[in-house]
Amino acid sequence: MARKTSKFLVGLFIIAGSLIAAVAIIWVGATRYFQAGKQYVTYFDESVQGLQKDSEVKYRGVTVGRVDDIRIAPDNRLIAVIMNISMREEAVKNLVAQLQLTGITGLVFVNLDLQKPEDLEITPKIDFVSEYPVIPSKPSEYKRLLGSVEEIVNKIKELDLKAVSEQVKATVGAIEKFVESKEMKGIMANVEAATTNLKNISAQIDKVVTEGHVQKTMVEVRATLEGARNLFAGLRKDLDEVKLPQIGGRTRSLLAEVEATTAKLKDTSDKLGQLAERLEYQPSDLLFGKPPKPRWNEK
Repeated sequence: MARKTSKFLVGLFIIAGSLIAAVAIIWVGATRYFQAGKQYVTYFDESVQGLQKDSEVKYRGVTVGRVDDIRIAPDNRLIAVIMNISMREEAVKNLVAQLQLTGITGLVFVNLDLQKPEDLEITPKIDFVSEYPVIPSKPSEYKRLLGSVEEIVNKIKELDLKAVSEQVKATVGAIEKFVESKEMKGIMANVEAATTNLKNISAQIDKVVTEGHVQKTMVEVRATLEGARNLFAGLRKDLDEVKLPQIGGRTRSLLAEVEATTAKLKDTSDKLGQLAERLEYQPSDLLFGKPPKPRWNEK
């Protein structure tokens, strides 16, 4: 008796579980079927591979509906995608549809976004009566990419590669001809001559400085001026010792001029000495003037 009761309970449990599962399935399906929304259609001029019934319809990433049906349009060219969308009709009028991939799964959903002026120029043209309100569509990013690649390939094919190659060869030949011409050889000869002249000038400057001619001359000038200064100093001392009352203003004026001349000769001697020292370390000053200012690491 206990064994019969156990079998009865097992059977009752199975029947109850089946009924609960059936009710849940019916409830979910009915909820989706009676979900508030309105049907719209969009037409795509491309493959809808990966798009299925019940695929999501999103507005900027937010789910606003689902795909009810996918069929071929009456013109046998476009693909009609019928959607149930829960949005205000005023908002739907300004939308455009586009196919987009869901990650790397290969599944596709319909993405809705606000229309742009250029979107209406690339939406498929419809020459038949639609059963539902139409939402314009635009090509997917994948189709745009393929179109760009195809356009590039076509432009490459249109190029006359043979003519371009001939032009390159002709240009290279003209360059080689110019390099080997008399004009180019004359230019190179002039450059070499100018370089030789610069080397000769530099060698002459080095020779003057190395042999000490400039330094020797400056030393002699300085010695002569020093002797003159001593002579004038002795003359002034002698005149001071004489102290003759008859020395007039003219003699004192002459002495003042002699002193001024002595000062100028001393200043000239100092400057000539500085010039000799500079030429010893910077012989290029004979041609180019003052040397450049020292760098920060040469101070």
